Amino acid sequence: MEQTPQRRRPPRQKLKMPFFGDLMGGSGNSSTGQEKNPLNGKITPLIFLVVLVVYGIDYLTSSSKNKTVTGASDIKQMAWNGKITKKWANVIDSARIHYLLEITEVVNDSTKEKKVIDLFEEKGDFWDKVSPKNTLIKKEGSLDVTIQRYFKKDTVIKLQYP
Repeated sequence: MEQTPQRRRPPRQKLKMPFFGDLMGGSGNSSTGQEKNPLNGKITPLIFLVVLVVYGIDYLTSSSKNKTVTGASDIKQMAWNGKITKKWANVIDSARIHYLLEITEVVNDSTKEKKVIDLFEEKGDFWDKVSPKNTLIKKEGSLDVTIQRYFKKDTVIKLQYP
């Protein structure tokens, strides 16, 4: 008994998305004589490259604005007059806990500036007495911070560093 040979099917065409078809190479059978769209291989990678460069520039400029300030001398030189936007702790181990505050200040009528303050070696209870939405006022050259709250009197706390 003879077996009949299997019928050979022509190779299937690869599925292509418009503008993204030949972006990663592997362009199917070149012997099929398919027409190639000039946008597939030339312009689309350029668009991706431009978008990548724009996001990179945006990331570099936004990360330089939010510089973290740490240490007693740097904090003493700063002046604060803004609201606490975020409050979090970065626990490295039980001996090294970084208490971080993000303060948003209104510089001009339309410009807001964010400052991230690291209270790493602060030994007082400042961290426990502040919460988001509190307004902090601190003058330059001093470690006294006035905390304005909604339902309590304004409190003045001195930052304590070793």
